[in-house]
Amino acid sequence: MLIHKVSLTEMMNRIHNPGYSLGNVLDLYLERLGQLEPHIHAFVPEIDAKLHLDLEQEELLRSYSGEEMKPPLFGIPVAVKDLLHVDGLPTRAGSQLSAELLTGAQGSLVTKLRALGALIAGKTVTEEFAYNGPIATRNPHHTGHTPGGSSAGSAAAVAAGLCPLAVGTQTLRSVIAPASFCGVVGFKPSYGRVPLDGVLLLSPSFDTIGFFTQDLADMEAAAALLVPDWTAHSVEDPRRPVLGIPKGVYMELMSGEVKAVFEAQIAGLERLGYEVRYVKMPWEDELIYGNAMLRFIEGELARGHEHMFAEHRADYGVPVQEAILRGQQIPEEELEQCRRLQGTLRRDLKELMTQEGIDLWVSPAQGGTAPKVEDHNTGWSGMPAVWGFAGCPSVSLPVATIGELPLGFQCIGSYGEDEALLAWVREIGPHLNYKGTGA
Repeated sequence: MLIHKVSLTEMMNRIHNPGYSLGNVLDLYLERLGQLEPHIHAFVPEIDAKLHLDLEQEELLRSYSGEEMKPPLFGIPVAVKDLLHVDGLPTRAGSQLSAELLTGAQGSLVTKLRALGALIAGKTVTEEFAYNGPIATRNPHHTGHTPGGSSAGSAAAVAAGLCPLAVGTQTLRSVIAPASFCGVVGFKPSYGRVPLDGVLLLSPSFDTIGFFTQDLADMEAAAALLVPDWTAHSVEDPRRPVLGIPKGVYMELMSGEVKAVFEAQIAGLERLGYEVRYVKMPWEDELIYGNAMLRFIEGELARGHEHMFAEHRADYGVPVQEAILRGQQIPEEELEQCRRLQGTLRRDLKELMTQEGIDLWVSPAQGGTAPKVEDHNTGWSGMPAVWGFAGCPSVSLPVATIGELPLGFQCIGSYGEDEALLAWVREIGPHLNYKGTGA
């Protein structure tokens, strides 16, 4: 295993200590990068990564040269998925297309990170345009296994301890799956909660910026800083949250091992007095089991790349080429129908939670542990995708292992109630640890 402990909150607390040195933080980062990056390949290669980091450090020291109060992320390395534009770094999006075609203006999230004092450690590896394609990144828990996709590099960088915080994006599964596989906390906020300006989009109706940290306290600190209009939320009622588990095909999309782990976790919660309700969901099983969501994404992908694809088709990877060609055949009426269904499902889920008294939906984060690299599988969309389709916030907690590999426990909240989700997760999280055989 290539795992080091790194705490965002501890690093934030040290910023104001006497003797704190930005140079020491950077030296430790570069030392770990030299040790670990040749094995996990979390970052998009740079011609001179040290020069880029030295320039970032110099800019910070110019801005905060005296004894004034330092910003909360002062000098802390943060990794950013290579779909987000970062001034001073090219955007390649896992593609062979020219960076001149892809790089654009830095968006508000990266600007906020820099205003908070963060050092942008580098761009992290993604599958091509977050859709599909070969990646070099490996799972720090076992380099013969995938870290997940498409936010592969961001999850691996945090799991290895290179950075205490990384930024990713999710369409179908791209925060929750790599968080589960890499044994870190992954948080996908409600759709639209974090602005998407300065991001190369796969599917504008789906895409959501998300975050990775090693533990929940760090994620709460990151959310408070980076999610607009974040309001600290405490659960005033001392009762435990009521947990909802979907009935139907949803809970069949997992291996027998994962099902056994999840059932053991739920049984443990019930012994502690948690109420669990099995609920008929307001969606058709075909939405989960079929390809309607994928068609929707491919249709939006095709429209977003219409002009660039027409001129540079040969530079696209085969999986993305094929997806765009399929997407071109999808009528606009079908896409509009999917968008209407998104809004309807969002409302129906909110009403169902009220009707059934559900505080959190829960499930495994993935249907299995990280596949082997040679399987060419970076995750399954079944468990996280439908919640993302409805725009709901979700969290994957690293609270189980099967053999040597992590498995996340997914908690899903009501749309727009991200603060309540993290508060309930804080309450339930300590009761979920499960260690499987061989762990």
